[in-house]
Amino acid sequence: MLGVLAENKAYQPSDDSPAAAEPVPPLSDKQIATWERIQSTPDVTVFLAETHRGAIGTACLSVLPNITYDCRPTAFIEAVVVKYAHRRRGVAYSILSHVLSDARQSGCHKVQLLTHKRHATDGAHDLYRSLGFVAEAEGFRLYL
Repeated sequence: MLGVLAENKAYQPSDDSPAAAEPVPPLSDKQIATWERIQSTPDVTVFLAETHRGAIGTACLSVLPNITYDCRPTAFIEAVVVKYAHRRRGVAYSILSHVLSDARQSGCHKVQLLTHKRHATDGAHDLYRSLGFVAEAEGFRLYL
């Protein structure tokens, strides 16, 4: 399912925005197949922030059914990305506000979001804290 934020009201680029000149590379067959799989996966929503010039940011919400927590699902947020030219202008905050609203409406017990330690100094961790996230767990990854 694709959740689209129509035009992002938090940020309106000017016509001479550097983002206007960014070329859009063609999608590979693998990317197209993956997008089709995402769209057909229940409990997955992709949020898209766009301006009249196209997409500028995204986030993905996965809602996982859970047998614990009185059978309330857990939400996972992934792929929070904003184009460089549009960062620090409220785009990610706007997207994540919509994501969190949907997680609440889905009855989720908690929302989990992993972020790399390198983002401690670039503002991402501050953004997540401003939305109510608390760094309270130790995360582990295994790249396959």
